[in-house]
Amino acid sequence: MLSTIVRKFKTDTSRIELLLLSLILVSFVITCRKVFSIHFDLKWILQEFELASQGRGMFPDDDMYALSGWQYVNGQSPDDPLNLAHPPLAKYLIGFSELIFMNQAMIGLIVSVLTLILVYLISKKFITVFPFALLPSLILSLDKLYVRFSSVSMLDIYPTFFAALSVFLLLTNKRKWLTPMVYVAIGLAISCKWTAAFLLFLPPLYYAAMGQRRNLKLFPLYLVITIVTYTSTYIVFLITRSNLLELLFLQFTMFRIHQGNRLQMGTPPPFWILLNFLTGIEGPTLIQTIWINPTSAGEGVQNLIITTSNPERGLSLVDTYNPLTWPLSFSASILTLYYSLKEDRRILPVPLAFLVLLSGVSVGKIFIWYLLPGLPFAFVSLTYMISRVYSEVSRKTAPRIVMAVYVALIVVWSLFVKIPQFIRT
Repeated sequence: MLSTIVRKFKTDTSRIELLLLSLILVSFVITCRKVFSIHFDLKWILQEFELASQGRGMFPDDDMYALSGWQYVNGQSPDDPLNLAHPPLAKYLIGFSELIFMNQAMIGLIVSVLTLILVYLISKKFITVFPFALLPSLILSLDKLYVRFSSVSMLDIYPTFFAALSVFLLLTNKRKWLTPMVYVAIGLAISCKWTAAFLLFLPPLYYAAMGQRRNLKLFPLYLVITIVTYTSTYIVFLITRSNLLELLFLQFTMFRIHQGNRLQMGTPPPFWILLNFLTGIEGPTLIQTIWINPTSAGEGVQNLIITTSNPERGLSLVDTYNPLTWPLSFSASILTLYYSLKEDRRILPVPLAFLVLLSGVSVGKIFIWYLLPGLPFAFVSLTYMISRVYSEVSRKTAPRIVMAVYVALIVVWSLFVKIPQFIRT
């Protein structure tokens, strides 16, 4: 009788969780609804690119990736100088989005929704208290950085998905045939953007902590799977060049570009990105206001007249910052790492994913979105620590009220509070 009641309770709570997860996904899609109004206009993008190349306009990154994606799916080799700095997979996905939907951001939105599902499945492995397993997906779906990059044709949302997939597969690895899939997912993540290379550190550290000597010994062999997966995304390049040495030279050229961009153009102190993440402050800066005035040049062509204001001193802010989640998730990641080593090593890849990524991008010129692939794991760590505290409290009424208020504040901050990118000093 008692076992029947317990089974029925688990079934009911699972159904409720799935219903709530569906509501989170629907709400997220509604938040990103501007994606549905995007239409890929090749003529306009080419015109923008032409004006920018003549110094008469600006060409934002999302348009550059949209143009690169279109060129790639139409046969252009990834060694095209337009966007040589990054591997090709994410741009191929953007190009397929343009072919299928005539919308460069649609597949990015689909991938973002799948990431939220993966985050829930990862949380479910360690967080058993109802309904805490949903909280990481809810926080991520409301996070302004995640919403912004899910709504445009930027690269970073794709390695975020493959990072979540690789960690999920690593944690689900009960069958031998699934082990190679971890390294395929890692290879796909790195094929989107090199910042995902932090994932290479997770399997050997996890195998060592769990005492999986066989997988640890086979790690160099599994690493070959990642290399082959990464190389396969350059199939068009290999067909046209038929030479692996040229591919290696291309990777070296990409490395030199990153070295120049990140290390030779003026860099902040190490771990400056952590200060950005904890406080939402990028640092002192000079800012100029730019006015772009389109003027007709005949036959439907527009010229852009660009004027700028005098430089102003001020403080640059991270406008996607959330003081209710970002600082706490960093502290929670450290605590989760401690408890995973002390009590439950199964959860080790989760805090490691965020902390290793944070360490890897903390040198050189940085942008806050470099942390995006690790953000889901930071939020899982945050929820894990919250659920631990909740479980250890005997009287649940007050903690439930506190949690309800906390979630409500996150919703209010995410939907209604806007942080300026710059304040004058």
